[in-house]
Amino acid sequence: MGQSTIHDPAFYQNGSGENLGAVANRAGGRKEWVVASVIGIDVGGTKVAVARVGHARATGYVEQATELSDTHALLEGIERVVAEAVRGGEQPAAIGVGVPSQIDFATGAVLSSVNIPLEGVPLREELGRRFGVPVFVDNDANCAALAEAQLVPDPPATHLIMLTLGTGVGGGVIIDGRIERGHTGLGAELGHMIVDGRAALDAEAGGFPRPGSLEWHCSGRGLERAATEAARKHGEGALAQMLVNEGRVSGRGAVSAAQAGDAAALDLFEGFGRWLGLGIASMVNAFEPERVVIGGGLSRAAELFLDTAVTEAERNALPALWERTVVGLARGGSEAGVIGAGVLAAQELARNGDTQCNREQE
Repeated sequence: MGQSTIHDPAFYQNGSGENLGAVANRAGGRKEWVVASVIGIDVGGTKVAVARVGHARATGYVEQATELSDTHALLEGIERVVAEAVRGGEQPAAIGVGVPSQIDFATGAVLSSVNIPLEGVPLREELGRRFGVPVFVDNDANCAALAEAQLVPDPPATHLIMLTLGTGVGGGVIIDGRIERGHTGLGAELGHMIVDGRAALDAEAGGFPRPGSLEWHCSGRGLERAATEAARKHGEGALAQMLVNEGRVSGRGAVSAAQAGDAAALDLFEGFGRWLGLGIASMVNAFEPERVVIGGGLSRAAELFLDTAVTEAERNALPALWERTVVGLARGGSEAGVIGAGVLAAQELARNGDTQCNREQE
């Protein structure tokens, strides 16, 4: 396995001073950190992406369509795309995997998985058996947040919140350079934070996303629901015409109408931004992050709502915390999941290597 001693002072470190992508070796009675080759895997509902990851960059990026027919086909597909990514290169020291599922991080088992057939699968064990190297599995939004912490203008951000605005609202929390998962690894479900207390209190019990949650208001599904309601209310304009033509207003349609200057659509995104701002303020008050980054498909329309969100967040965040926080857009794009998964593998190698080294010194 190829490794090289770290000399690059720009090589990212976490809050404990550990080099990301490093393992500890003993040399002459002292600890020496060396860069290890790691692979990141991002498993999504439509594609599996794999790349080698170093210095928070993805190289040799390969992707294939996700096999969704059953668990065996999915695992076989992951194995094939990894084999393609490592062909002709060195064997990785470890592999990180991000999946859109709830994960017991300690065991790497998938507890719940809606869009891909992995529920109940001991994924860390299964992939470790197939690849013969250590494997670390986490939620894909956690991995994306970990990537974004390395991609800020002054890396790394040791305290960062990421929100992904897509079909739903996901997110991740980075504290002291590492993913914060909560008691058993299922925490940081940021989209389910309540931002509209009256709606939540008035709603019947059961069902998610809950009315009044961040996901209820600021997801693609929430945007479509609100846009359709606005079209019915106004009865004229671009949104109303979409409702007549299609029976609903899609999120994409709402964005197009707002970008074209439709008044009702612009009002819709004003409200969207205010709900998002309340969520950001609550996270700033709870975590005091260095940065809050906004990603996901809806972030491509950020010009319609981000300024409003920042203004609303400033109104509701404690001033001493707010003045220390920077809000901006995510930078990783489609490679964030792969990069974060690779960084996860590197961090866990560093953690395990440091532990082993300490044991040798005792």
